[in-house]
Amino acid sequence: MSPRWGLIGFGEAGRVIGGAVAAAGADLLVHDRVLLDPARGPAVRAAIEATGAGAAEDLAALADRDVVLSLVTPGTAVAVAVECAVRARDDVLYVDLNSTAPGDKRAVADALGGHRVVDGVMTGGGIRLDGAAIPISLAGAEAARAAELLRGVGLQAAVVGSEVGAAAALKMLRSVVVKGMEGLWVEALLAARELGVVEPLIAMVEETLDRYPTRDFATMLVTTHVGHAGRRQVEVRMARDTVAGTGVPPLLSGGLLARHELTARGLAAAGHEPGSVPASLAEALDVLARLPAEPPG
Repeated sequence: MSPRWGLIGFGEAGRVIGGAVAAAGADLLVHDRVLLDPARGPAVRAAIEATGAGAAEDLAALADRDVVLSLVTPGTAVAVAVECAVRARDDVLYVDLNSTAPGDKRAVADALGGHRVVDGVMTGGGIRLDGAAIPISLAGAEAARAAELLRGVGLQAAVVGSEVGAAAALKMLRSVVVKGMEGLWVEALLAARELGVVEPLIAMVEETLDRYPTRDFATMLVTTHVGHAGRRQVEVRMARDTVAGTGVPPLLSGGLLARHELTARGLAAAGHEPGSVPASLAEALDVLARLPAEPPG
């Protein structure tokens, strides 16, 4: 028998994912607390029913669902799980797709107790993409089953970990890189604007980035960081001072200097030979992981 699907939350992300599930012909019932609002509820109900799904004003209506997807606001994810726990079937597969931290995902799992809980996140452009194109990463003991069901309704899903919280952690670490680049570009281009070199800077960085696939670029940066952090900290200090000299607060470049100084002190304390570049990314990470967080002296 085909699984009966439930969806909690029909906001922007819920509409995309719910629409994709309904378009696949699944039996989908959607609950959103806005349905109880006399002013906004009718429009939300109409939007839900337009997808071919049913609308449920009471969360208890989802008690017979085989799969429940949670797509609520981050601040309500745990509270919704607590409320759902007293109503859901013991064998329900509860897939938390909310953009929350790993600890919140584990709190959801704790709230649902013996229920089957999967930690899920959406990345790669998220809700701006067509529902079927959104990459969904899953973690937890039941992640493989959740991936199978999501693929069955035309969604992209991959298992990234066996413990609830692993998918959320992956998304947070991706944010370190992506949001970090966002901040770096903002800082550098604001400083470049003050110096009248915006276009030359973009062209110069573009030429560098276009040389490497992402994996090779990350490997090159991290391995050579181990080999050359000592001398690079001098250039990074000058870069920070250049940004500050334009009147732009060197928030990111100051952090870069701290990172290079920390690595340089740690490598020196460990007796690492300057200029010695590890042969692989794994080897470089092992070297860095062994360094003390704050080397003495």
